[in-house]
Amino acid sequence: MNYKTWMGILLISTASVLPFVTSAKQPRRSANGVLIDEPVVEKKVEQTRIADCGYVRPIRVASTSNNRPFGWAEWFRTVSGTTLMSKGFGIDMFEEIAKKLKLRYQIYGYTKDQEAINALKKGDLDLLIGVYTPNSTVGRGSVTVFPAIFSNVFTVYFPKDRAFEVRGYNSLAGKKGMIRRTENIYPLFSQHITDEMSITLETTEDAFKKLLNGEADYLIGSPYSIEAELRRYKLHDRIIPAEKGMFDATMFMVLTRATDCFKLKDMLGAEIEAYNSVPNKANKQIRKVIDEWGERFRDTPAWGSEEAQNKDKDDPNTNKDES
Repeated sequence: MNYKTWMGILLISTASVLPFVTSAKQPRRSANGVLIDEPVVEKKVEQTRIADCGYVRPIRVASTSNNRPFGWAEWFRTVSGTTLMSKGFGIDMFEEIAKKLKLRYQIYGYTKDQEAINALKKGDLDLLIGVYTPNSTVGRGSVTVFPAIFSNVFTVYFPKDRAFEVRGYNSLAGKKGMIRRTENIYPLFSQHITDEMSITLETTEDAFKKLLNGEADYLIGSPYSIEAELRRYKLHDRIIPAEKGMFDATMFMVLTRATDCFKLKDMLGAEIEAYNSVPNKANKQIRKVIDEWGERFRDTPAWGSEEAQNKDKDDPNTNKDES
């Protein structure tokens, strides 16, 4: 896969210097109330407000909430209870960069992507990883898009026994298609939808169910992400990809302008480019995360089997999908 990296032109924020005046020293009074003249001295002190993000305080980081292998939210037990944290390839990459730069950081988690985006805009979160469409998904003005992590070639998936040749978007005319909500790619794909095409947004489980029972003809998405879920549900021998990719989408890190972490953009941007410059590094790490995700479900029954239907699915770490 060809990984492409590019940078946008970003504004540079600067630290500001705030002068303030100390309380003036007041004249003293003698015991009988007589004023003893003393000069009143006003001292001007200059204090520099510095961006302390990553050094004095940790960078607050989260990934997309439910898009394996790029990012997901997972519950962890702590001494004070349970906390939601982000996991996935995006977090792995950030941690490698942060440790190299000796930056302090704290990993947060959100149950839905929109919660993370809102936190980013308000300044409650500093960095969000795994956003495909910054203009339509995140919004203009309040955030800055970093260089791409990589370019992701999206493709069509269909049941093995009902596969069809995909030459382009016209191959999808007259067929029922789906996009998983968790990938947040509908704004990218919507420009290609014609009146002859039918596309619905579905959860991962509903998408697989509709493919297998004939309610839909195809599913379009990231080969990485769909492969991770096919491993999870043990469906990789029943649902297969088309040979031809449909379009490239670029994956971003997004930094908010609402906190002092914005000053780190150039340094982090350079490190992302350096990470991408190592041949096949991102691909190998993504494949490693996919393998680890699939290994979690090695002993679980295949999706759709009688054993799976009778199994309790209340584990918040693995079986909750974003609706």
